[in-house]
Amino acid sequence: MAERRQVVEHLGGLDLRWPRPVRHPALPELPDHLPVLVQAYADPLDVPWVALHGGRVFGTAGRSVTRKHRRPVREVYRLGPDTKVALQLYVEDRVLEGFWVARRRIIADLAGMGFDLVLTPNFSVWRAASRWDQIVQQRRSIAVYHELVEAGVRAVPDIGFSFFEPDGRLWADWINSQPDLQAVSIFCGGRKIHAELRAHRETVEDIALFHRAVRPDVTFILGGIHAAERLVDYRRAAPHRHLVICNGMAYGLAQRRRLLGRVRDSVARSARECFLLNCAENDRAYASILRGLEAA
Repeated sequence: MAERRQVVEHLGGLDLRWPRPVRHPALPELPDHLPVLVQAYADPLDVPWVALHGGRVFGTAGRSVTRKHRRPVREVYRLGPDTKVALQLYVEDRVLEGFWVARRRIIADLAGMGFDLVLTPNFSVWRAASRWDQIVQQRRSIAVYHELVEAGVRAVPDIGFSFFEPDGRLWADWINSQPDLQAVSIFCGGRKIHAELRAHRETVEDIALFHRAVRPDVTFILGGIHAAERLVDYRRAAPHRHLVICNGMAYGLAQRRRLLGRVRDSVARSARECFLLNCAENDRAYASILRGLEAA
């Protein structure tokens, strides 16, 4: 109990309240698709948005911004002047644990890196974990979000819970009490294996419950969704809400010179060209699903 009291004191409590008023940042217009970019290509890349991978920006230990990323990120990744840059932190727990330990120094660095959007670290809330562990992870997420915003970072909070009742509803109540909060980030998993089918159904159900509980003007940034048929499930679970899909599909396939869509030719293409074609295909496919089902 003494150790737990120390944790509570360190975190400033275990609920979602923050001791100081915070002005949530005004966000840029968000796209349907946030393609993850892991490393730069030799030639410049001119796309509307990219999301840099937090595991690369902080390294595998997560304890500092790597030397490479201490240069301007648009220069490091050879991005066009109009490309907006997000930082996604759907990363391994070991990176997030390192981030947590060194977060005050890292957050100060992030404030000067010029990101257009930062997704608050996705601290894992496991269903099999103890109730204590679940509450601590949720508190860490809300604490880091507020620390990012207080440092001047244009961040959105990451929403993690194991069951909608009670924690999903507590998150919804907090969101609804923040009238200037524009978006939240939610990781939905991403493994396309049979064992994950039940987890997918349960996550879709959670999103449906969360959608009904949260005011309609809040954007959901969803990570870890790859298959189009799964995106259809999420659109049906949250009809008419602005959904943003963040994943590394375009980049991952491009590294193997594979294209999305029904391209039949055998033309040799660079990884960069494949990435651009895959981004364009996902832009088209996601818009068709997200807008088409809304109109149906």
